[in-house]
Amino acid sequence: MAGSQKMILGIDHVLIAVDDLELASEVYQALGFQVLPGGKHPKMGTHNALVPLADGTYLELIGVWDMELAREASPFVVAALERENRLARFVLESDNLDADVTTIRARGFALGDAQAGERERPDGQKVAWRAAFPTDARFPFLIQDVTPRELRVPAPTAGIGKNVRMGDVNVGVVDLATAYEQYKKLLGADGEDGWFEMTRGAVILQDVDTERLLQIVLEADNPLEVVNAWRAGEVEFKQQFIGGIGITLEPFNTLGVPMQLTGRLS
Repeated sequence: MAGSQKMILGIDHVLIAVDDLELASEVYQALGFQVLPGGKHPKMGTHNALVPLADGTYLELIGVWDMELAREASPFVVAALERENRLARFVLESDNLDADVTTIRARGFALGDAQAGERERPDGQKVAWRAAFPTDARFPFLIQDVTPRELRVPAPTAGIGKNVRMGDVNVGVVDLATAYEQYKKLLGADGEDGWFEMTRGAVILQDVDTERLLQIVLEADNPLEVVNAWRAGEVEFKQQFIGGIGITLEPFNTLGVPMQLTGRLS
């Protein structure tokens, strides 16, 4: 961090491991989201589709096209495919990756050197970024765009994603005190009771018996629009009103993704 400048901008995206990318795209379209074709990661053995959200974040539906390569280069995706909860990982966006790597290392957090990443979209457009991965894969990695960000993740132009933003990611940890200290070093901020607020989204640590992502929470600017869209599309979900001022929605078919949408009632 240089002065008061924040180089980690917040949550960039959340990876959702899927067995069948085409089917997953159809499922999330049925949930009312716009789903955009992503492309292949030639060095990772994976391919993806994107669910863009209103704040510039997105959900990445990621499948495997080369299992041997994916086991070597994307083990966290392969691991998620082998369990019921398909949340694979989340990613933080940086606007100065080299400076962030230096600063985070100085705080005592083990972070690797920045490395190049790319994919080719179905239209032939190359998308490029740089990423820095922690030594401990339980933690998020950092990413910074090389090509314009809108090439990697265009803004949503249709669907409920125009009305939905990233809320928080709930992370399971078995040693809350140790995990808190590590996230404090990574994010450069205190997280009251394990709750780290960022400019975009939040990380919430949950003291449980597992070390992985537990749930994602999205925030709807107008949750009743989501309710109406789901009812019109015959989406199965449950809802819970919160003190007469808010509502929580949970869709049933998310292909193994524990997901909530919350919002205030106007």
